[in-house]
Amino acid sequence: MDELNQIERIKIKLRLAKNTDSFFEVFGASSHKYILNSPLDLQELNDFEKTYEIVLPETYKTFLSEIGNGGLEYKNSVVGNSGAGPDYGIFKLGHPSQFIVDTSLNYLKKVPYFNENITEKEWDRIYNEMDDNISDEDYDKEVAKAYSGILNIGFSGCSGYLGIILNGKNKDRVVHTYDEIEYCPHFVQEMNFLDWYENWLNDIISGKSIKQKGFTSESEESCVNRFLSDKEPYWKFVSLSYIRSFDKLNESSIRILQKAYKKERNKNVKIFLLNLLTKFDYDNSKKEIAKLAKKKPIEFLRNIHLYNKDKTIDWLNEFNTIRESENSELLEYIEFVTDPDIKTTANKGHN
Repeated sequence: MDELNQIERIKIKLRLAKNTDSFFEVFGASSHKYILNSPLDLQELNDFEKTYEIVLPETYKTFLSEIGNGGLEYKNSVVGNSGAGPDYGIFKLGHPSQFIVDTSLNYLKKVPYFNENITEKEWDRIYNEMDDNISDEDYDKEVAKAYSGILNIGFSGCSGYLGIILNGKNKDRVVHTYDEIEYCPHFVQEMNFLDWYENWLNDIISGKSIKQKGFTSESEESCVNRFLSDKEPYWKFVSLSYIRSFDKLNESSIRILQKAYKKERNKNVKIFLLNLLTKFDYDNSKKEIAKLAKKKPIEFLRNIHLYNKDKTIDWLNEFNTIRESENSELLEYIEFVTDPDIKTTANKGHN
């Protein structure tokens, strides 16, 4: 995939991420559901820049004009209609929450106060030096100074947002911002928007962002009992994600999951249970995995990729059958996700 340009890679990886995170386990995914609306017309981008007298970072503009702008609509919500992206997604351009304070303060076009040399102690001084009786107007002016040159591009939950630097040497870098000024912003590692966005997709496709979910300090027995007592699918998923975090399960827990799998009527919970059995009881799960390959091939590919990629080579016949399909998403997943797993497994066998 590396031979493709970044825009084409991201378009493909968006589809791969959605198929890998089919249960929307990644934080915020159940909100945006990996949906992006049509790209923004260049004239609309130009009008936005003219209105606020700014020049948006190039990679952010490229995303909006070539990949997508906005997504599912949530009225009267801070999320608005954010499209697929980290946390709760990327705001549709012009969403009210993009603006940290009133734009009449002209803070967007100014050189950013925040940079990589600002310490938390220096940032704290902004808040600590405010008078307890400060007016709302003066408070907004102080916030405008602190967040000069930063446009919010997404919501992270609670008081957190995602912002992008508009001016100066850090232009195009993404930062974590907050609507409570006592919290100091901080940069993400990547140096521009598109690299940050692509790495978010990479972590989903690899399974890193999925399998880290559900860590718990509870005992294995407690997690299994919690699962048995759960009635709603959502809470079953939560309990199963806790169980998944263990490196291995004892025989009694595996037997409980086996029985639960046979009895489960919810199709998604049943697939999740098979995922765990693939991880913890692979040899005894092959028959059910083979059935999944015929009935739900994309879930089968995901199952092997995320939960036992070292056994990928066991399923070459099933992969070849899927390759005969005319389903473009299946073929794409085989090419860019499963084939690399096969090569990795084969290489391990030769070492």
